[in-house]
Amino acid sequence: MDTPVVEKPDPQVTTPPPSTAHGDGLLTWTLNKFKGTERKETSVKGGSRPPLSPSVSFPTTFSGGKSSPVRTIKRPSASSPGSLFEVDKSPLPTNRWYQNLLIGTTPKLTETNKAYTIPYVVDPTFSSLATPSASGLMVHWTNVAPSGDKIVQVNTDPYGSVGLGVASSSSSLDVPSSTYKISKTPSPLQVELDWYPEPRSLLSKVESFLGGKRRNPSPFLTIPVTRGAPYVTANYNAGAIPLITSPSLPVTAPFHPFEYFVMVDGKEKLNCTSFSSSPTSSTPPPNPNPPSLIATSTLSMHFTSDFTWTVYLSEPIAFSCRVDTNPTAPPVSTPGLIPPPPSPVFEIYTPEPLLSPAVLRLALTNNCTLGTNVQHCELTQPRDQSAYSKLLQKHAETIPGPGANVKYTFPTTTTDATAPDVLLHFDWDATTMSPPPTSSSSSKQQELLMYALPHHVDVMEENVGKSTNALAGHCSPSLHGPACLVIGGNWATREELTDVSFNAPRPPSAKYVPQLSEAITEDLKFRIDENYMKGAGDTYFSGKMIAKLSRTILIAQELREIKFSANATSKSTRTDLQQTLLHTALPTDKDMNAAIDHLRDAVTIWLNGSAEAPFVYDSAWGGLVNCGCTYNSDTKSCDNKYPNCPALEDAGMNFGHGFYNDHHFHHGYIIYGAATVAKFDAVWGRNYFDPVLALIRDIANPSHTDKFFPPFRHKDVYLGVSWASGIGLINGGPYPNGRNQESSSESIAAYEAMALYGQTMNLQWGQGTSSATSDNANAATAASLRDMSRFLLSTEIRSAARYYHVRKTSKRIYPKEYTPAVVGMLWTMMVQFQTWFGSDAFLAYGIQLLPLTPVSELRDDVRWTKELFPLFKQSCEASQTCQDQGWSVLLRAVQAEIGDVDNAMSEVMQLPESIFTSAGGNGHSRTNTIWYLSTRPYVEIKLEGLDDEDLDDDDAAEPKGPTSSPTPSATPDKDGWCPGCTQSQCTSELNKCPGLAPFLCFEGPSTGGCAPVPWDIEDGSDCNLCCKTSTCN
Repeated sequence: MDTPVVEKPDPQVTTPPPSTAHGDGLLTWTLNKFKGTERKETSVKGGSRPPLSPSVSFPTTFSGGKSSPVRTIKRPSASSPGSLFEVDKSPLPTNRWYQNLLIGTTPKLTETNKAYTIPYVVDPTFSSLATPSASGLMVHWTNVAPSGDKIVQVNTDPYGSVGLGVASSSSSLDVPSSTYKISKTPSPLQVELDWYPEPRSLLSKVESFLGGKRRNPSPFLTIPVTRGAPYVTANYNAGAIPLITSPSLPVTAPFHPFEYFVMVDGKEKLNCTSFSSSPTSSTPPPNPNPPSLIATSTLSMHFTSDFTWTVYLSEPIAFSCRVDTNPTAPPVSTPGLIPPPPSPVFEIYTPEPLLSPAVLRLALTNNCTLGTNVQHCELTQPRDQSAYSKLLQKHAETIPGPGANVKYTFPTTTTDATAPDVLLHFDWDATTMSPPPTSSSSSKQQELLMYALPHHVDVMEENVGKSTNALAGHCSPSLHGPACLVIGGNWATREELTDVSFNAPRPPSAKYVPQLSEAITEDLKFRIDENYMKGAGDTYFSGKMIAKLSRTILIAQELREIKFSANATSKSTRTDLQQTLLHTALPTDKDMNAAIDHLRDAVTIWLNGSAEAPFVYDSAWGGLVNCGCTYNSDTKSCDNKYPNCPALEDAGMNFGHGFYNDHHFHHGYIIYGAATVAKFDAVWGRNYFDPVLALIRDIANPSHTDKFFPPFRHKDVYLGVSWASGIGLINGGPYPNGRNQESSSESIAAYEAMALYGQTMNLQWGQGTSSATSDNANAATAASLRDMSRFLLSTEIRSAARYYHVRKTSKRIYPKEYTPAVVGMLWTMMVQFQTWFGSDAFLAYGIQLLPLTPVSELRDDVRWTKELFPLFKQSCEASQTCQDQGWSVLLRAVQAEIGDVDNAMSEVMQLPESIFTSAGGNGHSRTNTIWYLSTRPYVEIKLEGLDDEDLDDDDAAEPKGPTSSPTPSATPDKDGWCPGCTQSQCTSELNKCPGLAPFLCFEGPSTGGCAPVPWDIEDGSDCNLCCKTSTCN
């Protein structure tokens, strides 16, 4: 009789194995009360509880009884942090949404050094009309538009933009630096850009150089580039001259030629003097004493672009303005290159340097003031934005502070693994701009105003502390759907947590056990390539091989355990699966241990420092990077050895791992293997706990105080998804569309692997019941890792469903012109239906579906896969390459997900073995594919999709301007019965009802509940409104 594999005994249960300190600990937390529930709070900023690690130093050796130094590498200067950084060089962000502002080797920052803050794009192409030594940011409103049927792009109109900058007086010894500096470690929500004083004269520069210090250590100007802010905020110090510019002229409404002015405080006109950038003999000299007015609250400018911009002031300031009535002809654009930004023709400035600090906030208040902007106006009709303008005016005083950050809290229960949800807090550190800054909690101050995305609004908690968190009724278009204004400085979104397991929610169907057992017999013999076994090769494909073997071992063990349980069950109570397995040959202990031993060796090589291409620590940016392998196919080894690390010079080697590309993909597969080995070998798991934690900290360190890794390297906590691309450049500068990520599913799999590893190691450290204090501390670390990873996993799944899985329904984010069912590559400023390795449709579909693991069931909403399958099938069957390269495995997985398991299984059993060693299929095995198909839940097959005319126009419509109000959805009358669901109700997130319980409650205590009979709708009942889902398509 076969029995489950017995885990190797631990001879030192109460004695910790050799251990090395691992940074400041995986997590820190404080206890906090929230809504009457004690919650464990984990913060990016850190917490008040001592760190879970006994030390705060990075490991110099890996534990496990072997001396395995974590070697440090000196990074080439070309890809090291540049002169922009004045903060300590490490650790620094490498994959942030604002990364384009931080990287680039060109001598001068360009328009590609930009950030999409939502709703604005900012870049450093600021210039002045009359002051050559001026610096700052250009602020652009955005237009989201399709380009054909496979691209959606964030565009900007440079002539509608406004510059927010700084100058200095002609008598000042200092001028603003030509480029900004990073003087403070950026947070996930914000990066501060500082423009410092620099010596004006050569003599002053020499004096400054010899002195080794700036004469004035305070910046002239600081602009915190903040996600979701409806304003761009500029903080000026004394001695600075605030400067606001535009390539358009400020005009009257309606337009009157030769009358250029700025409205001051909404009531007075500040007339602009003329200035010529191309003077002729007849050009009058500039006015040496231009008129000025003192503004106490606002400056409003309507431009020839038809944009109206407003500046909000912290205190009274005198301003003058000038316009160029004879501008220089714009430079000729070179075909194929990004055209240079237009020169300013208008600027407003302070005639004298500021005597004290001041704050200016800039916001677009109307992009269709007179109806003349064809890009933003409908039928040349003006748009009334007065309500939006009043809202901005009302809340302009309150600003996000320098401590804006995120944190998350879990319920503290004895069974944290079953915690149903987590609260994700966006603490915007709200303060006021009027000096001196004060807390916005004062009853006299208005609450902070910020933009939230659709996935925030779905789950946002109202009334968190003193923060209202109420929708303000105004939305603006963004690449990610309507961004809607929220009133409140401390958001909380409640995220339902995803449970993790090595097994599916249900066992394999007994019907397919013969095919599955036959596949296991063969696949358990799979052996990873020799070069990967000695760490000579890339970490991506070797990781996929590790995860592939892991899945086969886990599936085999699952069946062995079910068979073992069958022997202890009476025949009358056995399930069909148990009865079938009693008569099925499964792997023996010897077979299992041979596979586990091989997997252990394959994982260990990447953890103990002995790989030919080892992981090394990059102290320049702060992270683990793979050294890289110049592979010799004859010797099956690397021609290079540390410290010769080619991956730090070649951004194309190992998929750019040396440039921080795809770390979560690579590490995730290895971590999954480590979790599998640790499940069967507790001693190994304990010995290699620190090395695995190092891989995890590299991709998802939660602590802002960790001295070796930046917090949440890949995760965009605001958008919910992760960014895969790192610090790589193109033509010496950043990629114009910013960060990108191709495979949302591999990102999901990485966080699943982390959660499984934490869950497994919590068990292997004794779940806090050991007599050894260090064991209990490690168990707590593992439990916290499990919880943190479940949070990362859940948010990644939910945001991927929003921003990668394209629906035809009201959940649709992108314009209807975008026709594919998935996003192949999501960029900061673009959506694209293709991949890095090809443009065939089946590649883009497939890359969002691998690997196949238990969490895939939650990742792939069946309503989406029903729309996806016909498109995927059409593309795959049109190209033999789809099958030859292994992508048809994923087509059959989707076919099973929508209920057609038998036909999908028939196709899988006919696939040749070469499929599972091909470029696209080598991470799959026949075992795992059969297992996945045979564990699918019952789904009624119905493939008819929605036609375009079935779309709810109100739900699918994008707001046109910066202030469009969302249209409320209709609800049926409350009359005591459940009518047929509307289309929007059918496709809402609430509708999880099976065919046997078709009555959906969508309002009341039982919201989301399903019943076999109509709900009894009365005052005080469990359900207030309901509908019948059997009428849904």
